[in-house]
Amino acid sequence: MVEEEERQGHAIRVHEPSQPEAILSKFDGPPDVLCIHSQLGAATYHDGVPKIMWMHGEPLSSVGNGISMRAIVDLAPLMDAFICMRKDEWPIWNAIKRTYLVPKGVDLRHFHPLAGGVEKLVGEPAILYYENWRRERNPLILCRAMVEVVKILPRARLHLYNCPGGKMGDTFHQLIRHCRWATFVKSLRGPETDVNGLLNRADIVVSCLYPLYARGIEALAAGKAFIGPGYREHDYPFQCDLEVHSLAATIVRCWENYGTINYREWAERHHDVAMTVAQSMDVYRRYV
Repeated sequence: MVEEEERQGHAIRVHEPSQPEAILSKFDGPPDVLCIHSQLGAATYHDGVPKIMWMHGEPLSSVGNGISMRAIVDLAPLMDAFICMRKDEWPIWNAIKRTYLVPKGVDLRHFHPLAGGVEKLVGEPAILYYENWRRERNPLILCRAMVEVVKILPRARLHLYNCPGGKMGDTFHQLIRHCRWATFVKSLRGPETDVNGLLNRADIVVSCLYPLYARGIEALAAGKAFIGPGYREHDYPFQCDLEVHSLAATIVRCWENYGTINYREWAERHHDVAMTVAQSMDVYRRYV
């Protein structure tokens, strides 16, 4: 967001809410608008600057973690408006504060198909999971769905990345061993620094987030198929439920109809961060 705002000619300054020194500063003096997530520096409470809260989190987990939703409600009286990026969450945030909806975009310059190709992950298709694993955010249902996938696509293989290790990693090591999933689970790895390169090595990127989606649409920018139960936007042809047979059937259908959609063009049309910034600037202008 910050990089795109600069590309569109806006000066920015980035702060940790509790720290007086800026992480990044491109102008002096007070800002025209202050954008936050779920924290606000006390020194800005009464500075008269319009304040916009970006609803970057997910409503249910914001309640579930015991912290975020309470912080949002506490700060709402100090905000002029909220901005969210997924239409299905808009009714929740709009109940708390006037909320504007803008497209959820990714940096199409950073996430893109690699010229000349890369060494692909094993599998036909090679299926990648790289979500931020925590609590209910894990690939359990995807692993079980792969049992059904390989009955129809016996060369399909699953690659699990960004596993945090610890108890979560140990749980999935034991699940894969006990359930004999190693026939199709070919990677169980930690974080990958070259995310765009990793996406380019896959055929299908799968998320298990529900009822909304978060990261994963970067796969579309890299020219790869994306499947996520929480992704139900723009009449995307490969929608599914967070359920074993629905997810399995959608993976099979996606692979069998892979060439029917240009995924990079889909990202350019629906998920360009340039559109996100342009529309958010229209919101800011209402309050400046």
